[in-house]
Amino acid sequence: MAKKITSVGALLFLALLALNEALATTVTTTVSTTTIDYEENQQCQKEIQTRSFSNCETFLRLEFDTSDATIMLPYPKKYYKNRCCKEELSGIDQQCVCYAVRSMMKNMMDSGRLSAEDMEEMLVLAGVLPIMCNIRKNPC
Repeated sequence: MAKKITSVGALLFLALLALNEALATTVTTTVSTTTIDYEENQQCQKEIQTRSFSNCETFLRLEFDTSDATIMLPYPKKYYKNRCCKEELSGIDQQCVCYAVRSMMKNMMDSGRLSAEDMEEMLVLAGVLPIMCNIRKNPC
């Protein structure tokens, strides 16, 4: 009986050691990821700081607004999509496209061009914008 308890105790000790090692690895990985994300955000912020996304914003508003009261604009929706894709998003580094889309949405919200109620639905639509532009295969 004492031998059985010792074996169970040894197994429990080994399991705790393995769990401790796994937790230590997880913490290390999390810290590294946070550092990388911060560095990528700085790089992306520099890359998009002088860019305008007005055609992307207009296209998203036109896609989002399905009511009969369409916005009176000089060009059709396809024009804004093409300019958004070819001029505003195409030159951005692959790693920064989603950052650019999130930044654009934040600016729309902060400037009052997008209401809080519409924000969630518009974020989903904006997340697939790089797919519509054939820049990414997965949504942001």
